[in-house]
Amino acid sequence: MTLNKILEPIALGPLTVRNRIVRTAHGTGFGGGTISDKLIEYHVARARGGVGLSIIEALAVRGTAYPLLISGAPGLVQGYCRLMDRVRPYDMKVLQQIGHLGNEIPLADGSPPWSASDTVGPLLGQQAQAMTEEQIDLLVQQYCDASRDCIEGGLDGIEIHMAHGYLLQQFLSPLSNYRDDLYGGSFESRLRLPQRILRAVRDLLPDNMALGVRLGTELLPGGTEPDAVARIAAAFEQQGLIDYVNLTLGTDYNPHKMIAAMHEPMGYELPYAGPIRSAVSLPIIVAGRFRTLGDAEQVLSNGDADLVALNRALIADPCLVPKTLAGREDEVRPCIGCNHGCIGGLVSSGRMGCTVNVAVGKEAELGEDLIELASRPREVLVVGGGPAGMEAARIAALKGHRVTLAEASARLGGAAQVARRAPRRAGIGDICDWLEHEVYRLGVTVQLSTFIAAEDVRRLNPDVLIVATGSLPRLDGRQHLAPGHEVRGFDEANVVSSHDLLLDTRGRDWGKSALVFDDCGHYEAVAATPGFTRGLEIVGNLAFVGLSQVRESAIFSGIPRKAPGAIWGCSSLYTDDGAEPCHAPADAGPLHYRDHAVDVFVRPRGLLRRAPRSLHPYRHPTGRKIVYDIASPVFPEGSFPRFEAPCAMHGTSKGLPHPFFRADQYP
Repeated sequence: MTLNKILEPIALGPLTVRNRIVRTAHGTGFGGGTISDKLIEYHVARARGGVGLSIIEALAVRGTAYPLLISGAPGLVQGYCRLMDRVRPYDMKVLQQIGHLGNEIPLADGSPPWSASDTVGPLLGQQAQAMTEEQIDLLVQQYCDASRDCIEGGLDGIEIHMAHGYLLQQFLSPLSNYRDDLYGGSFESRLRLPQRILRAVRDLLPDNMALGVRLGTELLPGGTEPDAVARIAAAFEQQGLIDYVNLTLGTDYNPHKMIAAMHEPMGYELPYAGPIRSAVSLPIIVAGRFRTLGDAEQVLSNGDADLVALNRALIADPCLVPKTLAGREDEVRPCIGCNHGCIGGLVSSGRMGCTVNVAVGKEAELGEDLIELASRPREVLVVGGGPAGMEAARIAALKGHRVTLAEASARLGGAAQVARRAPRRAGIGDICDWLEHEVYRLGVTVQLSTFIAAEDVRRLNPDVLIVATGSLPRLDGRQHLAPGHEVRGFDEANVVSSHDLLLDTRGRDWGKSALVFDDCGHYEAVAATPGFTRGLEIVGNLAFVGLSQVRESAIFSGIPRKAPGAIWGCSSLYTDDGAEPCHAPADAGPLHYRDHAVDVFVRPRGLLRRAPRSLHPYRHPTGRKIVYDIASPVFPEGSFPRFEAPCAMHGTSKGLPHPFFRADQYP
């Protein structure tokens, strides 16, 4: 595809952006409340990579508890100045998004969250206080204070966040705003606070700074639908308050729509943009799992938007643009849509990463632009052709070493080739395909179906040996969360691993019901199960697993999902008294959990753990039973961590469960 539209300049009010490529605001955790060197290097890498417009992750107004950037933080303005000095040579325009989470988190002093009404926030389940008019006046001032930081720091503009179910959308939405004063009731009244803030910020900005908004469809019954969003945007435009509209979807009640997984098609948000596009003449930014410049060019050529966000694509490969323009599209490292590093890493460890790009957040240390040819090429032997082995071989080849990659199986890819067989998870294999292409392109000697033993290493005598042989599911009854507590029945014939299911090519009759456990936190078992349970009913709550997208594995596999009231709390399968499940003897038929007979017991590398009062016995009237354990975080009863508290995660998992969601909040 010829790239014309994507490379055209565009005006956002007084600001001219050199192309239509956008990196919209997303949390990184690199700043520690301010603009750090790590955050600067992250943005510089994307500026060097040809991004036209970058919007910095949300800056929280003063007085709120927020783990990312905070207005008035020490060194914030100085950090802005350093950032702008670094990106100016690349002509990347930089805006700052400003927001307030509202009922999502408490205030910095520990008092209840603010919101339009006394709603309960989806993150912590804490009831918010309906803001008084004095608090509303203070909030407007806080937005102005945050804007002054941006002006003083020399930024190119500001974006006010009014989407994702956060505070200003809580005022806009009839679902969360049931006030009866000047700020609630009618559409015009619900619009009043956002208008006040935009007017106050607009009056502060110098003539050369742009002002935009992020608006979104909630995708909740009775919430802000596309037509309402269109009315909001049109009202802002008519009053001369904004220069562009940045569109998005979803809230923390349906986060899998906010942050799409690999099962979502390119442009899945576009149908919701149509009404807004028709209602305003301002430039429109859209997102929606776009991975290539060709994807973006198609959107622009069709007239569906004016700028396109390629956030995760640019996380995976900050050099996406120059590689593509040089005719090297096949060298662009693909985003696989796993959300494990970019989203999961942020909420679990407090900093973003990337499953396919280890240099994220470490651009000054590990960026590929820093790779230099070795002064003395060496013989390098890599044993194991999974993603780790292929990446090691790739980097060694880039440094000019002579590399041999030995893989015992007949195919490169390792366990990732198994994972890609799970329903709706074929995208995992994209990184295998890319790495395989890279090792061959770089001249690595690949030896398939080659088992390397110690004597082979001695015979080959490489200068460097890299062992990357991966792992296999364990079937020894050991639990990750309760080591020393052996699970009876683990060696029965109907106990299988997730690998057994995914690699089964014989079409084995697995039965009509399954008991699924996943205590390692990676949800392998849950992701694998829909492959053989199509048409069965799922009994049990599926908590928030949008980060690993397992929830969607079930939903989109054609399985009717039920969450009966008898099942509550954390969705892991426990006994009320902490006792282990009882199993029938191996020759006595199906495995039993209390009064549940199940044909297959599915688990990945771990098995069971013990905790009280998490699941009551339940018998489905049809006799068809499948229970999903999604390994949600275990907290002391009645206690849920704040942002500053460490989160208990399952096994060695990092980033898959959301630490601020209770399992019972999502039916």
